[in-house]
Amino acid sequence: MKKKVFVFTFLIFSLVSFAQTTGLSTIEVPRGSRVESTTIVDGVSTHNYSSKSNIPVNGIPFLKEDFQAGVLELNDGKKSIDVLLRYNIAKDAFEILHKNDTLRLNRPFAVKYIYLDDKVFVFDPKLRKGVDRKHNGYFELRVDDKLSLYIKRWKDLSFDSFVTNYQGGSGTKEYYYVDKIGFIGKNEKGKTFLIKSTKTLLANIDDHKSELKSFIKKNKIKIKKESDLIKVVEYYNSL
Repeated sequence: MKKKVFVFTFLIFSLVSFAQTTGLSTIEVPRGSRVESTTIVDGVSTHNYSSKSNIPVNGIPFLKEDFQAGVLELNDGKKSIDVLLRYNIAKDAFEILHKNDTLRLNRPFAVKYIYLDDKVFVFDPKLRKGVDRKHNGYFELRVDDKLSLYIKRWKDLSFDSFVTNYQGGSGTKEYYYVDKIGFIGKNEKGKTFLIKSTKTLLANIDDHKSELKSFIKKNKIKIKKESDLIKVVEYYNSL
């Protein structure tokens, strides 16, 4: 059975190819987008400050710093092609470069899929019920099948402070972005669960548990490694 995610990948390449060959460029931003601050700090536009104090945050808040051509597919079937997009992980928001302005897409409910850099993103603020806001929102849809796989990225802030009991050492007294990632499965019943181990994965599927367990052992699968986990999910869907 071909995975639906392959259809998504094919679609984005088809849309971009069509735009390139026909010269079509519909950089139309759905209503509700608003201008995002582009204040430059210390000569670096991506240098962000913590909301609690004027302490610089080191690193970038984006999945990729540069804007890239992407596609917005709206729930009403309309598409915006060659939209210049980037994913701001720290704010869990997609930013759009349009007429030299940086906009934030603040009506994500109107968007069905976002295709960007061979990835497919969906917005679901309640995919994981009962968890903090930063663990919901935008997800990368990696596999869409009997057992679906979503990837959730977020960035924590770590403060490098002075450590009094560490001889000869001191912190920079600055914040740093710490990249985090979570893997979420959705079974046939629509139940979503965080995949933390082989045990949690097996506990949330109803069939082929022994085959999957053998596959993981035989192939020395590391369940927290993205490429390995995709192999496991695709194997299960092939049974």
